This record gives sequence, structure tokens and C-alpha cells, in this order.
Amino acid sequence: MPNDTLTAANTIIDRARYVSPEVHARELEAIWRKHWLLAALSSDLQAPGACVAFDIGADSLIITRSEDATTLSAFHNACSHRGTRLLAEGVHTALTAIRCPYHAWSFAMDGHLRSAPDPNAFSKGLPTERLSLRPAKVAEWKGLVFVCMDLNAPPLEDFLGTVMERVAPFDIARMQLIEDQTVSHGCNWKAIIDNFAELYHVDYIHPQHRRFVDCTNARDELYANGHTGVFVPGATTDQRYPVPEAPTDIQSMQLAALGLDPKAFIGRVRDVPSAIVAAKRAQSGKNGFDYTPYTDTQLTEVWQINLFPNIILSGSPEGLWVMRSRPHPKDPSRSYFDKWTLMLPPDPALGGKAGQAGALHRASTNAATPSGRVARDVFEYADVAAGRKSMTDTIDQDLSLLAQVQAGMESSGFTEAWLSEREVRVAHFHRALDAALG
Repeated sequence: MPNDTLTAANTIIDRARYVSPEVHARELEAIWRKHWLLAALSSDLQAPGACVAFDIGADSLIITRSEDATTLSAFHNACSHRGTRLLAEGVHTALTAIRCPYHAWSFAMDGHLRSAPDPNAFSKGLPTERLSLRPAKVAEWKGLVFVCMDLNAPPLEDFLGTVMERVAPFDIARMQLIEDQTVSHGCNWKAIIDNFAELYHVDYIHPQHRRFVDCTNARDELYANGHTGVFVPGATTDQRYPVPEAPTDIQSMQLAALGLDPKAFIGRVRDVPSAIVAAKRAQSGKNGFDYTPYTDTQLTEVWQINLFPNIILSGSPEGLWVMRSRPHPKDPSRSYFDKWTLMLPPDPALGGKAGQAGALHRASTNAATPSGRVARDVFEYADVAAGRKSMTDTIDQDLSLLAQVQAGMESSGFTEAWLSEREVRVAHFHRALDAALG
């Protein structure tokens, strides 16, 4: 939608949505068990015997790929014997079967029951189809794996809709995971989504952004099914503030990564974006990256698309943040925030060199597991507050406010949110939530 049709008017967000156990329970049925959810990276399901256990609310799902690599399967992570959770959350490798840790029931990698100890002890028998793990829908898009517990849900393509077109040029499927983080936080999952659905707060808690993006001239877009997007001019400075005499530190890094001298732009900082576009066009196919699929605007802007209900994608041609807000199983005042950092490796066939990285997404120092996958780092918000962990300055700043947001919403002094037109994406998300909750 063009911006002149967007409005946040008449959107009421009651405080109960963030604090009520009843609302939290309703969301479990109407949101998490009914909608498509991002569960895994395709790259974690490539090797034989690999699978991913994905926890969401009170549920957990297992995703596997067939031995011939042609088919994905998804099923509930609950043994059909006595309900025991079969696998711990995360990536599992080199499995030949899924074995219950309680009574050793064994399931094939597609969820079908293979065997159970002492089968003659079951007077009702062991009907394989009835006792196979309960299935879920599963689909892939651009290297991302989605699941849906509602077997009657529309296809993933219908759910994504316009988003597929908006993200089409970006080579997400070829991007590599360089950092995998999860933080446990003292706020409702929707407070995180609200935060990443508006730029109204940026001037006040992210002052560094004015050095490399122009939030003043960002454009919002609303899509069907509750999805939203925002597109922010990049490689520039915020036009609400005076233009600096020399390129900022971030602009200088971006220029240097393309072989341009930042000193050449002293007194002409507004020329930096067009210079970066020209350099990328000139180097396309020669420095490891192919920029022909992108418009000039896409070569410098930073985009963010929120997928209903709980996914945030934020990227550029060279890399992507994949972020996910997940509810606590029981407590509406707690949630989990996941962040996968992906980077597009330079293609040697296009002149790419080992160790080369995109200007906006540089390699992490996070240790790798013996199999080569980046280790998952799980921590509490207290670790971020104490400086022991970081999810980047920007996200650390967001996290620092969200516990205060939750505390304020739980007080008797707050009844409902009062949105500005700069928060139209928040309004759109909550309208979709209203529709889903009935």
C-alpha cells in the first residue's frame, strides 16, 4: 500500500493482550497452532540424519529430511506412548531413528513407529498408523523452513503472498549462518514484535542510526495476512539532522569495502549512496557478488519485513538478520528472542576471495561446533545488561527498554496503547491478531 492510505486510527490495543493468562492461552490455540511458523534453516537439514526440534509455546515439533533429500517431514515432538518429549530443542545430527528416552519406542525419521519393546505386552496391539507421531505441515522458502500444526491451513505461498515478490531478488538461500543467539527476556512476545514494527523510537534509543540510515524518509508497507515491511534509505545520514562534513564511520567502512576513498567525499556526503551504487554496478560479477537482480535503491537501502505472527527479517543484498519472538509456555510476561545472522559468501566464480565479507554483515567470532555449524548461544537478558553478551548495539538498546515496557503495561496506570501514524505497522499487526483471536 502507498503511504497515504496507511492509518493507525481506531486501533485499540488493550493491556490485557500483554499481561493476561487467558489471552496467552487463547493465543496458544488461535495463533501458534493455526499459523505458519519459521522453524529452521534449510542448511541445518541437509546432512543425512539431521533434524531440528523447534519449541513454540507449549508445543514442540521435529523437522527431518528424507535420505534422498527430496522430502521434508514435520511431526509433533511427543511420544505416542506416554507423551514424553523425544528430542531437546535445537539441531540434531547423524540420527538413524528417533528414540524415546523413557521406554525406548523407536520412530523412523519420517515419524512412523518402527518398534516398541515387548510388543506382546500390548493386548490392543501396536497399530503403526495410529501410533506414528502426529504430523504437521512443512514447507521451504528461500532456505527457511516453516511448519504449521493446522493440517487444513492454506499453502505457505498463499500465506506469504506479496512478501515473496518483495524479497524475490535477495539470495537468502545461499546465505550462511555466522551467529545463532537466543535470549530469555522479561516481556511479552508481542512487545518485541511491536518494537520492530515502528521507527518512532529510533531517534531516542538508537542515536547511532542517524550515521548510516535515513529513518525520516523510510516508507512503510502493509500486506495481507498481517505482514508488514519498512524500507530505509541506507549508506546515508538521517535528513532530520545536519549533514556532516565528512563521511561517518559506517559510511567510511562501506566505501572502503568497495575500494573507494572516504576522504574523497569530504564536503559531499550526500553523494555517498550514488557512489556506492555505481561501485557495486561496476564491480558486479567481478568481486564475488552479482548485483544485476537489484534496483539501484535496493543496493543501498536496508529493508525489514515482519511475517505474522512473530518473524522479523532485516537485510541487504549481502546479508540478513532472521529474528523470531517466541512466547513462554505459561508466563505472558516472559518470552524468547532468537537471532540468526546470515551472510552471503562471495562467489569464487564471480571473483570472490576467501574471507571477503559484505560491508554490513561481517563474520562473527562465535565458535563453531565440531561439525562446522556455528554453536547456538543461549543466555538471559541479565547477561546483555551486564555486558557479557551482545546481540549488536541496536538490539541491546531495544532489549534494555522492553522489560520496562512490560512493567509499565502490568501496572494499573496503563489501560490501552495510543498509536501515532508512525506506528501503523504496529496497528496492522494487532488488527491481524484481532482477526485471528476472533
